[in-house]
Amino acid sequence: MQFLRQVLVQDDSVTVSTQRTDDLPVNPLSAIFFTIKFLNDTGTLSNYSLISALLAQVSKLEVLYQGSAIVSGSLADLARVNGYLIGRPPLQGRAPVTNNDIRWITVPILLGRKPYWADECFPAVRRGELQLQTTFAAAQTGVDTPVLQVETLELLEAKPSRYLKYTTISKTPSATGEHDVDLPIGNKLAGVVGFSTTPPSGTSFNASLGQLKLLLDNVEGWYAKTNFESLQGSNALRVNDSPLTAVHTHLENTGALYTQNAETGGNHPTASFWDQYVFMDLDPLHDGNWLIDTKGRARVHLRINQEPTADAIRLLPLELVAVG
Repeated sequence: MQFLRQVLVQDDSVTVSTQRTDDLPVNPLSAIFFTIKFLNDTGTLSNYSLISALLAQVSKLEVLYQGSAIVSGSLADLARVNGYLIGRPPLQGRAPVTNNDIRWITVPILLGRKPYWADECFPAVRRGELQLQTTFAAAQTGVDTPVLQVETLELLEAKPSRYLKYTTISKTPSATGEHDVDLPIGNKLAGVVGFSTTPPSGTSFNASLGQLKLLLDNVEGWYAKTNFESLQGSNALRVNDSPLTAVHTHLENTGALYTQNAETGGNHPTASFWDQYVFMDLDPLHDGNWLIDTKGRARVHLRINQEPTADAIRLLPLELVAVG
């Protein structure tokens, strides 16, 4: 068997607030490597963004098969989904603060739980059936002159038995407290990535996804109850952080009597790449033993405790769709 890495889009200039559609290859497809190149717009240094504005340049990215979404979400959300799958944040090429310095970031978009996996990727298609649709956001503070690169990873002669599907469920509840969100049924479920507009911060542990329960036909299972803090903390079993995606500060005190020590000085992390996200992992051993088969179920849903603020949440269920 042979894999084929090739360029789909070569350094196309991006026009903000527009949409483009590109035909993807016809061979079995394992991954798309989506790269945004740009310049710093940091004449005002406070406009510098380590990661947020980079990903915010794409408000929606979709992989469409015959017009239906196989992958759908903001680039920021998809970066987290694929970060959980791969086990690390996306790689940023450089992170200088100097005005007009070049930077770039690549987000892998997987169509299987692992890249290069011949048994789990999107199967061969006819030309024009599989497309990548990109919606660019308005201009972002701190970055300018964006340029797009896209490369694809094909697995020639692969005959997959399944592929990975993940699309976005958005909801803004009308009130705080418990509410339910239905998950798709009919396929095997490998996990759910959740976005919380409000994460624990400052002096409050409150979160939009304060507590979560998974119910199958109204019976608690797998995740009978989990808290945002503990779930995010246990996600360390899956992922780590990176100095190029975790915002940090350096404390400094120039007072004459100041003595720096581990408590008052040095490099202090202030924001993690994962701060607003959690992952309900249903494939912790990467072997498929804990997947949930939703076929034949009447209902699969999450019961979410929305702590004090009733603000937006997003969920991206990871479905394994059988081929044929």
